[in-house]
Amino acid sequence: MSSAAFRRVLAAEVVSTFGSLMSRLAIPWLAVLVLKAGPTAMAWLAMADVAAGALAALLLGALVDRWPKRRTMVAADLLRAAMLSTVPVMAALDQLTIGWLVIVVAVNGALTVAFELAQSAWIARSTVQEHLTQRNSALAAGGAVTEAASFGITGWLFQWLGAIVVMVTDALTYIASALLLTKISEPPRLTDETSAPMTLRSRAAALAAEVGAGLHATAANPVLRGLAIVATLTAFAMSFAATTYMIYVARDVGFPTGVLGILFALGGIGSLAGSWLTARYADRTDVRLWLVGSLMLWAVGSVATPLATAATLAGMAFIAMQQIVGDAGGMSYYIADRTLRQTYAAPELLARVDASVRTLGYSATLIGALVSGVLAERFGARALLFASSTLLCIAALAAALLLRRPEHSGLTR
Repeated sequence: MSSAAFRRVLAAEVVSTFGSLMSRLAIPWLAVLVLKAGPTAMAWLAMADVAAGALAALLLGALVDRWPKRRTMVAADLLRAAMLSTVPVMAALDQLTIGWLVIVVAVNGALTVAFELAQSAWIARSTVQEHLTQRNSALAAGGAVTEAASFGITGWLFQWLGAIVVMVTDALTYIASALLLTKISEPPRLTDETSAPMTLRSRAAALAAEVGAGLHATAANPVLRGLAIVATLTAFAMSFAATTYMIYVARDVGFPTGVLGILFALGGIGSLAGSWLTARYADRTDVRLWLVGSLMLWAVGSVATPLATAATLAGMAFIAMQQIVGDAGGMSYYIADRTLRQTYAAPELLARVDASVRTLGYSATLIGALVSGVLAERFGARALLFASSTLLCIAALAAALLLRRPEHSGLTR
């Protein structure tokens, strides 16, 4: 990959991430503060994108391995912009409902899966193996800086100008990302990406076989299999937090949205630190060991949230700790996880292996959201946040056991 091409990919990532993080806050705030959603409704909202991902990821993985990667990313950006633009329109017409938010989140969730699968495959196919960690860390660092700016601005924009401005801005960022990506080149096509004319039945059979090949490759390789199990555990843990976090900090503890925006911006500092440390030191040790340590740090940071029991300086300190320490560990984990998937998957199976791991994670998130919605109604948001931290600890222990160095590395790139 040329430096100019990577800079465009990085710029597109920064721009679109800026907007997507705005809607990540704005949509739950719309649901909680404007539409008065309870834990069950929030559980449906949390489930929407992961349900779409769970249903679509395997099919999208096979298709993305066939499709041109750049065109897939551009199309996903434009379609996400179109879908998000419906939220401010319906809000202005006083027709916005939780049901429509669920639809928007679900469609954008599937489109985001397609985009991320194509982006990861594009980077892996365009980068030499020894530079993968640095490239992934650079993308993560760009996202971390954007996180700080986006969360810091969104809270005040929402409080002063409302959700319409936030959602319009998000849609525009996806359009800007698509324009940047039109200038990059496609990686060389592989044989599997060229489909000969076939009947509808034979196409369906071939597509099913391609999906099966991705699942088999994931299950057969010990590292990829371990990554899939760990990703499932972390997804289950984060589903507990996704359902209850905003309810706890915004409603139970009572932080104003402006203050929360500033506190959430600190997560960008933690994520930036995690990406910088990973780029500098992960390849000097072992990426798998780095992944285990990152999960442990993530677990330690996450337990700070339920320790914040009031909207005081002490409560702010606990939320800040979670944002800085927890996000540093989480970002380090995600970089190491992506690098290992790109390293151990065959080039023609990159998207399918990625999709196989994601499908397990999405399924765990879906189950976790269903369970946590019921549990939160009975035990409260705080108890679920403690449970989330415990599950992250279990994921770290599982990673230590499953990602030990095999006799044969199984490297395919």
